[in-house]
Amino acid sequence: MPVTQPSRIQHTIHLLPQNTSSAELDQVVALLHPTRSAFTYSADAAQAVAHAGNNNSVVVCWAGERWGADGAIFNWLHRRGIGTEARNFDGSSVAGHVSQPGPRTLPLRIQHTIHLLPQDTTLPELKQVTAELHPTRSAFTYSADVAHALMFAGDDSSKVVVWSGERWSGDIFAWLRQRGIRFESQRFVTPEAISGGSFIFTHWPTEHKTIGQKFLQNPQNYDPPLIGHDGVDIVAPFGSKIFAVADGTVIKVRDVSEGHNYGTAVYLRHTDGYRTTYAHLKSTDLKAGNFVHGGQLIGIADSTGNVWPKPTATEPHLGSHLHLSLYLDGASQRKETPQPHDLIDPEPFLIHLQDGWPSPTGELVSGWAFASSIQKKGMVARVQTNFINLRAAPGSFQEKLGRVNHGTVMRLLGNRNQDYYPVAVPKEAIKRVDTAVSFGMHNLDGADWMKRNGMQGWSLHAIGLGTNPAPQDMTQYERAGIKMLIRLNYGFHPQGNQPAPDSPDFQRYLDACVETMRRSKGVWGFIFGNETNNPQEFPGGVNGQKITPEVYARAYNDVWQRKPAGVRLGVQAIDPYFGPGSDSRDYWQRVLNNLTGTDFITVHPKTQDSNPNNVDSDAKFSNDPLRWQYLHLKSYQPLLAVVPERFWTLPVIATEVNPQRHNDGRTLGWQENKGAEWVRRAAAHFRAYNETALMPINGVIYYRFTADEWELHNKPSILSAIKNLK
Repeated sequence: MPVTQPSRIQHTIHLLPQNTSSAELDQVVALLHPTRSAFTYSADAAQAVAHAGNNNSVVVCWAGERWGADGAIFNWLHRRGIGTEARNFDGSSVAGHVSQPGPRTLPLRIQHTIHLLPQDTTLPELKQVTAELHPTRSAFTYSADVAHALMFAGDDSSKVVVWSGERWSGDIFAWLRQRGIRFESQRFVTPEAISGGSFIFTHWPTEHKTIGQKFLQNPQNYDPPLIGHDGVDIVAPFGSKIFAVADGTVIKVRDVSEGHNYGTAVYLRHTDGYRTTYAHLKSTDLKAGNFVHGGQLIGIADSTGNVWPKPTATEPHLGSHLHLSLYLDGASQRKETPQPHDLIDPEPFLIHLQDGWPSPTGELVSGWAFASSIQKKGMVARVQTNFINLRAAPGSFQEKLGRVNHGTVMRLLGNRNQDYYPVAVPKEAIKRVDTAVSFGMHNLDGADWMKRNGMQGWSLHAIGLGTNPAPQDMTQYERAGIKMLIRLNYGFHPQGNQPAPDSPDFQRYLDACVETMRRSKGVWGFIFGNETNNPQEFPGGVNGQKITPEVYARAYNDVWQRKPAGVRLGVQAIDPYFGPGSDSRDYWQRVLNNLTGTDFITVHPKTQDSNPNNVDSDAKFSNDPLRWQYLHLKSYQPLLAVVPERFWTLPVIATEVNPQRHNDGRTLGWQENKGAEWVRRAAAHFRAYNETALMPINGVIYYRFTADEWELHNKPSILSAIKNLK
């Protein structure tokens, strides 16, 4: 039946440029949602709708200058007899725009698709639809008359996609059918409609991952109450195997001799009210009451029952395929489907399997995933960024349940809310990473200051062991909520951070480290060495023997393999800048790649001066070998970016955080009139970084309370800023 002539009434359709961004589309639909306006990105579609309307019909062109210079889109429409208006993306009209349509010309007869939304569509639902349609630049409208007008101009493959058809006051499907309009059905994703408890297809049902006829297609071939195809047809040549899509129990087996349209068929009941039917089989060995596992053989494919094309005497198996139907108890009554008999669309349950995604199974943990970090496919979603923070509720500052790494597939449980989707993640895929950050002071007298002021957090005490154990009792700080780190040095400049490997003191120093760890109390963790890429730390000073990454790792691994049970040992921080002529990132990578293991990571973020604005600076070195490195506080980020994956879930502590110099460029240490703001900016920086970081900073230790140019004990405004950090 050809599409009937539409009513000649006034139509207004909004024409968006092809390069409209998602943010611009959100702005437009929010502005015009109250008027239930029609949108398209196609000038041909806009012409077709306006052409079918009366003389007052108009196309509203948004950002018309993007279609070409000299009013190209307006001239194009005017030459076809279409009136125009012009808008900017803030909704304002374009001053001076003149609509000068000529005589109307017939639109091209090409394929058109338009999405038809119910009048009671909410703004969140509309944004759900536009988010789905924006990548394909699809048209949508709330007006059945607009949809009719576009279909009248389109070719025989044109169609209307009806969203939540049950929400129309009349039978929208009958209305479209009476006018000869091809249509498909779609519905808004709601938690009730998409979750269905824990049920999901775990296996593709055939040996060929191609879907032929889709759900609701070809309504002309079906008698009421069916309004279209009652399942999906999947390629299955004669004699190929048919498998169960999920665990279930056989509730019926139908034989071809019964004369049913499905021919030989198997019916399964699954969990959560779902049922599936596998039709047109050659044979099956199953009987009612049998339990089958997902992926288990159901039967052999054929063309029994009512198929197209029909078998012939010479081709008795012509038309062989699998017809798969899916039912959800009560779906028709709840108006979750336009079909009767609780028939719902199987395709959302299939498409992730079609693309080779696994189905999440086992124990699942519910939470919320950031929308732009996941890729959705039917009933599941997959992490497409390096990781996501799984949240307990929608929102960037809600409780974090853990990290979920790139490629993890999870159940999609419902609607987008505040840029987050509800998901269910396999428990074993959730990595428990602490993203909270707390603060503290360097030096043992810094820990005393923290204790006196009731400040909990982190502190570091560096000791030079030489070759003798030096057990540390830190229980008083532990009781006060201070996590004490003990840095195990051989000595300090110029004695060196560790002895030369050919020195008789080398092994004795390592033995002293192990014995110190064994006999200490109240220590949160030990750090082996410090900045061994800096010549100041070489045995004998700047002209002494270099400590290569391999030499450092050899010594570290000796201590690691002998550390007492229950004791934490962390890898040293390197000097983030040293050169010139030296690549600190390369040194760092070689250290990490040679480690047997570590319990935590340490870094030394700094700024080159005392300007608080440089805390978040993106400035980098201009020359090799440090062209990749940030000049200021972000210097730790490229180093964490190359940490091997086996260490990604470990705590990270910034153990020396400070400005290098005053703003005069010469004087070393903290500049008191800038330092308090620098402290606050640095704290805010680390908190913000942790919201999206793969490896968050868990501890920040400001350097230092006493002992050198950076001492803070005599700078009360800076101490007050540190004490007041929450």
